[in-house]
Order: sequence, then C-alpha cells, then structure tokens
Amino acid sequence: MIDELYELPRGARFVARLIPVADRQAIVGDLLEHAAGLDLSGSRRTLFLAGECGAIAAGLSLDRVRGWFVIPPVRELAAGLAMDGSRAFRGGHAAGSIFRALLFCASIATIALGVELLVSSFLSASGL
Repeated sequence: MIDELYELPRGARFVARLIPVADRQAIVGDLLEHAAGLDLSGSRRTLFLAGECGAIAAGLSLDRVRGWFVIPPVRELAAGLAMDGSRAFRGGHAAGSIFRALLFCASIATIALGVELLVSSFLSASGL
C-alpha cells in the first residue's frame, strides 16, 4: 500500500489521504492502472489522479454522513410504538426516531395552523 501511495504525485498523494485507510490501497491501485491504461503522463496524470481521488473521497464522506442520519421509516416507528412503546426506540436510532416523530407532529401542527388561517381569511372575506 505504501508503495502505491508513493507512486502518486505529491498533490494526488495529499488528496488520496482523504480516502479511508481500509479502502485506499484498492482505490489507488485501480486509479493508477486506469491512468496507465489511458496513457496519461505529467500534469494531466496528476490532475486526473487528484480529481478522481477527491471525487471518491467526497463520495465516501457523503455516504458516511448519510449513515449518521439514517432514521427508520415511519411505518417501522409506528409499528414499534403500537406493539411496545419502548421497542421503537431500541437500537442506535433512538435520537433519529424521536426527531422524526417531533418533525411529524410539527408538520401536522403547521398544516392545522395553515388551514385555520385559510378558513378564517375566507370567513372574514365573505363578511361572516
């Protein structure tokens, strides 16, 4: 792994360090093979490798961040609450479940407020 990482130009090596260590060797090896297959050399090779490493690192980072905010679907949450109130909050997604329930209640309250304002404006416009 270290040999493949040091085959990269300095700029691409810096960007490649953003890729998680567990995946870095395979990704960098594939990118080096692909660059060799395209017959890239010099600054074009450096830009290609840096751009690809940056894009892959950004994609993997977004996947990691998305994984932090995974919330169970509303159906699962409702089924868990119906069966056993504590079952819905088991596992690692308790904060997400509570957040989704609060967001759902807030959206229902907002819709009710909007309907009330709409009806009251219609009634005042009609003179009642």
